[in-house]
Amino acid sequence: MLNIYRKLIIPMVTMFVFVLLCFINSSINKAEATDYIKKPSETHHQSFEPYENPIVIPDPKPKGVVVRVKEVTTYEVVVDEERVAANNVTMDDLELIEVKDKKDINFHQVDCYFYAKVKQNQTKSTEFGASTRFREGEQFWLSDGGKYVEWEPWSDWYSGNKW
Repeated sequence: MLNIYRKLIIPMVTMFVFVLLCFINSSINKAEATDYIKKPSETHHQSFEPYENPIVIPDPKPKGVVVRVKEVTTYEVVVDEERVAANNVTMDDLELIEVKDKKDINFHQVDCYFYAKVKQNQTKSTEFGASTRFREGEQFWLSDGGKYVEWEPWSDWYSGNKW
């Protein structure tokens, strides 16, 4: 009978230690997760003024409020006319790969057989107002099947009656 208890003691102690460690670990993680706004160390508040004009911190300091922003991006894309007529447009037809560096595409190894001007609009709105900006680009199709676009820089943001 004593042998049976010896066989049970080691697994029971191991399980107790495991549960205890899990509990300690979860309480540590929970404390870190709830305390996500921490004051920076005092080195961030030293006044050493490395710039010509001193930095002015408003007093009283403003309080932050969360504002929900709805962002809608629309763009034009050219799709093969036969695919549109057959009602066979897929997400691959609508997806454009933005060219960030022309060296990524070797134009000597593929043929570009179609160019089109396209436009992209972006609107951000809150309960306090909305603003819109746009950019134009050039879409081109390559013989390797890729559809790419080179975007020009974004316009300024326009709100309300400016647009």
